[in-house]
Amino acid sequence: MVKAQRVAIVTGASQGIGAGLVAGYRSLGFGVVATSRSITPSSDEQVLAIPGDIRERATGHKVLAAAKERFGRVDTLVNNAGVFVAKRSPSTRKRTSTW
Repeated sequence: MVKAQRVAIVTGASQGIGAGLVAGYRSLGFGVVATSRSITPSSDEQVLAIPGDIRERATGHKVLAAAKERFGRVDTLVNNAGVFVAKRSPSTRKRTSTW
């Protein structure tokens, strides 16, 4: 009996933690569908890179459809996409106004 390959979808996969997750899943033998706004094609045949903004419903549908078409299944989803914007709150500005 042949063991089916496990498949993961990783959002925010073009850099940082997301890129590390892609590498980690590949080292475990997973097929990976990687998505982000700025992702580029992968030379690894077991990594399918799908560019797009995951905040848009159409991108989510496209990623899932591509995963099912290429690999036939999805076992894991890591929703890693996000944007961090550092901003002081008004109460913090008052306490630290001596900077």
